[in-house]
Amino acid sequence: MSFLDAILGRTRVPPAKTEPLFALSTAIVTLESELGWHPGGRSGVALRPAEDSLFTEAQEETGELVTLAAREMQSQVETKKDEYGYQWLIFTDPDWEDLVALAHMAGQNLTEQGAGERLLAAVFRLVKADQVLYLIFNYKRGAFYPFIPLNGKDKERDNAQEMRLAALIEKELPWEKDYSRWYPLWGCPV
Repeated sequence: MSFLDAILGRTRVPPAKTEPLFALSTAIVTLESELGWHPGGRSGVALRPAEDSLFTEAQEETGELVTLAAREMQSQVETKKDEYGYQWLIFTDPDWEDLVALAHMAGQNLTEQGAGERLLAAVFRLVKADQVLYLIFNYKRGAFYPFIPLNGKDKERDNAQEMRLAALIEKELPWEKDYSRWYPLWGCPV
């Protein structure tokens, strides 16, 4: 932050961190074998929309890049706007490594194109019986946190199971220590 920014009370958005996503490649072993969570075949990247041409160009280029990569990986890519107005790049693939690679590629390309401040989160869907776990990666903090919505309940989450999961996997992933930053993603399209 510059001196002028400090005087005027402006803050800068921290740069997006994309490299910690690769920790998912090894963490999936623990998630599956010890905790019973299995890949749900979907992941997504949430973006804060903007109307400027820089963001539009970066988003279009990133969409083209991940679409080409997805074809090579035999994955599917779709773009969607959620009920809150956020843009999503959603990836479908049974291969966990492909989902991680596509989310990383999208985040990295947007960052390189100067639109990294628009990256909000990468979300990875896991399932166990009839439960869904969303592993959410906050690009600004470079950390993961869990979100487990309760089945059949309107906007309720399983806080106890989220805390248990965090305690059991904190050595595997860079974990968000501030629980107040464990934001639920209601209506997550992933």
